[in-house]
Amino acid sequence: MNVLHIDEQRTWRGGEQQAGYLVRGLAQRGHTNVIAGRSGAPFIDADHGVNGLARIAAPFHGEIDLWTAWSLARAVKRHGVHIIHAHTSHAHTMACLARMLAGRGKVVVSRRVDFPPKNTGVSRWKYGLPNHFVAVCERVAEVLREFGVDPTKVSVVHSAVDLARFDIEPLARSALGVPEGVPLLGNVAALVGHKDHANLLSAMPNVLRELPDLRLVIAGEGELRPALEAQIAELGLRDCVTLLGHRRDVPRILRTLDAFVLSSNAEGIGGCVLEALACKRPVVATAAGGVPEVIRNEKTGLLVPTRDHEALAAAIIRVFRDKNLAATIAANGNALVHERFTVDTMVEGNLRVYERILA
Repeated sequence: MNVLHIDEQRTWRGGEQQAGYLVRGLAQRGHTNVIAGRSGAPFIDADHGVNGLARIAAPFHGEIDLWTAWSLARAVKRHGVHIIHAHTSHAHTMACLARMLAGRGKVVVSRRVDFPPKNTGVSRWKYGLPNHFVAVCERVAEVLREFGVDPTKVSVVHSAVDLARFDIEPLARSALGVPEGVPLLGNVAALVGHKDHANLLSAMPNVLRELPDLRLVIAGEGELRPALEAQIAELGLRDCVTLLGHRRDVPRILRTLDAFVLSSNAEGIGGCVLEALACKRPVVATAAGGVPEVIRNEKTGLLVPTRDHEALAAAIIRVFRDKNLAATIAANGNALVHERFTVDTMVEGNLRVYERILA
């Protein structure tokens, strides 16, 4: 089977990591991959663990870019592509245009966010075009069905964790500017609105009243950095909160944490939560999107409502004070990841979708 993967993002985030896992897993099973993306972007430059990977660099000027669509269509014909897999919303449109221009291929679109598509005629037309959608969790699938996508064209294939990637030595705390021996809480997420770092920062004064030595590190970069820096200053948190920026050593950072926190108000499945559980870290998370499919309160983590900084603070305090609870939820969460969220499970799930629509 020949598969074209399209991802036009300029940065490397969870979606690109999942696409990379899929490319490698398909190659290991004897399938041929072609990747397409923006020239110079991490997705098209990465080796993805595959030798001789064909790459199609295109400008991706907006959602309707006929030059890019034509370049993709030529690749579809040249490589005999059977499946055109779009890994982002803008790639969704490009994949459908490429199929039209090439006159061949089936379009699969991965959907990783739980907010509904825009309720416009153009959007409804766009969401009627693909042959199939792959939702990363049940909640995302439900949103697609509520929007009007044919339920028979929606499958759930959970995001995955490469467990071997997290079998690594922890990063020295001195490399994070954190003293040894202090309680260390961490978050990994782009500094964008739906990750709701503002809510997490609002929780910190309550946390510090009970745990005055605690430090928080946030790995990620984004447009809201200036606003978050201002909030940190306003709340007097400069000595206990560190914005680490974009990091390539996230597995080592996760391994050095005492606990992980997710504060999102909208989410797919929360890939960073899976990664924290893979590192056997206790997790406090908000009940956004598909996160409750992973974090079962007091079983595999502590789950709190979105946009509730007091509940978030109380859960953080509890996970640091109750060592037995922290150890139990960390062990249970780790077992869940090994059971349900492996790369092999994700690759096989996508393959079943491909085979079904080709049949």
